[in-house]
Amino acid sequence: MKESSKTPWDIEGKWSVSPYGWAEEVRKEFPLMPKKILIRDDTFREGDHCIGYRMSFEDKIELLRLAVEMGVEEIDIGGPTLHQTEYNLTGALKSSGIKVRKTARIFGNKNADFRREIDMCMEAGADNLRIVLMYLNEQKVLDELKNLPALFDYVHSQHKTTISWAISDTPRAPMHLIRKVYEDGLAAGGDKAGVNDTFGIATPTVMRYLTRVIREIIPPTMDLKAHCHNTYGLATANTLACAEGGATELDCCINGYGDEAGNASLEEVAVSLEALYGVDTGLDLTMMNKYSQLAVEKGKMPIQAFKAVVGENAFLRPMLIWSGVNMAKESWMLHEPLDPDCVGATSTVVFGPAQSLEDEPIEVKFKEMGIPCTPEKIVKARAEAEKMLAEERTVKIRAHKYVTEAEFEDILKKIG
Repeated sequence: MKESSKTPWDIEGKWSVSPYGWAEEVRKEFPLMPKKILIRDDTFREGDHCIGYRMSFEDKIELLRLAVEMGVEEIDIGGPTLHQTEYNLTGALKSSGIKVRKTARIFGNKNADFRREIDMCMEAGADNLRIVLMYLNEQKVLDELKNLPALFDYVHSQHKTTISWAISDTPRAPMHLIRKVYEDGLAAGGDKAGVNDTFGIATPTVMRYLTRVIREIIPPTMDLKAHCHNTYGLATANTLACAEGGATELDCCINGYGDEAGNASLEEVAVSLEALYGVDTGLDLTMMNKYSQLAVEKGKMPIQAFKAVVGENAFLRPMLIWSGVNMAKESWMLHEPLDPDCVGATSTVVFGPAQSLEDEPIEVKFKEMGIPCTPEKIVKARAEAEKMLAEERTVKIRAHKYVTEAEFEDILKKIG
């Protein structure tokens, strides 16, 4: 990487991104963007809802220890009153000695006996609570709102803790109902608000707008949490848009694990906040790949090879020769967009795309190794590589179809 200027968008050993992200004419579009944002790790709840992702309590404790070491301060433990597994997990976390805040959830449409639900959540080991008012229809939400004053008072007086409130499926709720939910919740004594794209049906513009509307209702010092799902593949973008609208806490899951199409990916959101916005997340980004890989290993749920930040292909450099330039090893860009060291990964040269097995890159590799090259050797090297590519091989439970640089060097050594 070439020497970078001392700017937040171009940092040697970290990243080189667009300077326009810091331009006044761009930043004025999101004046409420916080300088520091808490990322709440939802992996330990939403991950359980991801079909095929299964993990023992012991493995979850091991994964959580790593998350806390990385800087995670708060996790979502779901509803101990709703699912026995979530109650049991909360108990296991409580006895683990791990210092992390634990948020438990109750639903507004199921809180006729809210005192019992609250007591069970706190008994299980929750540190704070959140209530989701279910937008099934407008009248049900209005009925749920009637309980808030007594519910909030019980949490504050009997358990001396905080509670947040939000309406589910915010993007599909009418604006007059959204305003009433947050105005009434504020009047009832809520400590923190939330905005939820429960079914992943909004655009970034919509989520920024809704977050800004709620931010204008609640006090400027009150925390505002965002929770987005990935139905249309927009969870990360929508979550970042919520931050632009003034959200101070963001729900994310490592590798995007969650029900159906998943949730906002913790690694994508965290790295984007730091690199593209200059926002402090408090996380050690160099541990991101380690956290991702442990979640894959323990949950037995593969991720896309081409997934951003933590995918196996994210920092693979195919051996291509374009216009006489070795695209894998020579400088053909101003600076590297994201340095692999920044997220605990490594950059690796591989052979696999058809273009990487053309004559020129193979000849370059022979010369690089000091092995005499002939047309016959090029043909033989290509044939050996193609043979390896045809084999079924698995690395770290992710199927892959490429030949590593070291493997290709072994081919050439045998030929030479």
